[in-house]
Amino acid sequence: MDQRETIQDREWVKLRNQLRDNERIWSGFREIEVRMIGSNSLTDLAGVITEGIPETFSGIDCVTIACVDPEYEMTRLIDAGIESGLKQNCFVAIPRETLNEMFARPWRPRLGPVDAHLHSLLFSNNPCASGSVAIAPLIRRGELIGSLNQGSHDPKHFMPGIATDLLEHLAAVAALCIDNAVNHERLKLDGLTDPLTGVSNRRFFERRLAEEIERWARQAGPLVCMLADVDFFKQVNDQYGHQVGDRVLRQIASILGQDLRGSDVLARYGGEEFVLLLPDTTQVQGAAIAERLRANVEHSAFIIPEGVDLDVTVSIGLVCLEPGVDTYGPDPAAWLFQQVDAALYEAKQTGRNRVVHAHPQ
Repeated sequence: MDQRETIQDREWVKLRNQLRDNERIWSGFREIEVRMIGSNSLTDLAGVITEGIPETFSGIDCVTIACVDPEYEMTRLIDAGIESGLKQNCFVAIPRETLNEMFARPWRPRLGPVDAHLHSLLFSNNPCASGSVAIAPLIRRGELIGSLNQGSHDPKHFMPGIATDLLEHLAAVAALCIDNAVNHERLKLDGLTDPLTGVSNRRFFERRLAEEIERWARQAGPLVCMLADVDFFKQVNDQYGHQVGDRVLRQIASILGQDLRGSDVLARYGGEEFVLLLPDTTQVQGAAIAERLRANVEHSAFIIPEGVDLDVTVSIGLVCLEPGVDTYGPDPAAWLFQQVDAALYEAKQTGRNRVVHAHPQ
């Protein structure tokens, strides 16, 4: 075999290996794409992107998503995913101005080493991106909405000048899936479940209240309504941020929902207010339940990430529609809610962290 044949053989082996590598890369991209499209929620999608990509492709050590999120919709959803196992620092809510500074038109991926500012912003000081990064723009409906950020320990893994077709394709699919996931979550707001706490929402409560009022009017038994409000909740948000406030609301919803019967209703009425509807419950029984719920909240541990144990309490107003009474006016539902709201107001004005019963005139 002459030298010429040896060189040709080596070139053939090199080409064959390159083709195999390319096929493996394309197969990995197809797998990630299918998993992204099949994600059931934004948190599932974030997991596929930020955990699936490093697991599928060697040399990629971490992945994050950055998006403009002025209403904190995505932040709240991702926070819920973190509590259920999603990696910390996988999502960055990025200001519009900062995103526009990252990419100039035409929007193209940025590859190579990353400066300290972008490293801190996109990777939260994670050393996994210390070598090189690929920052691909997320574009949806002709608008720049964020970036898909991949980091590597290897300074040569992402080099300026290499082809970016696959990166741009992956970013395009990710942008589409993110947009669809956010729209899907928004649709839940028009449903019957509060997306933050997982309990029923105001719409569902008002529907059930009308049903229970009709049932009560047929002499079916007493009906108790409670309105609970988190004390000094604005101070929690102002001092520790909305993420901690959201955790507090989720935990309170869990506490209030303990030991409820199938016929009972717990709903987030709005903001930091929760409403409970207890059919076939007397005033005395309702008062005991309300006091137990108030005490359970007061004695629960609300620990924020810094290790601080928050003192969280609730004030509760309570009213009962008695069976056989016809002095509630032409609209018993409106009367009931007016009375329970007044009782809650009295609880807030007389020291908070207490239960006040309505005293109809």
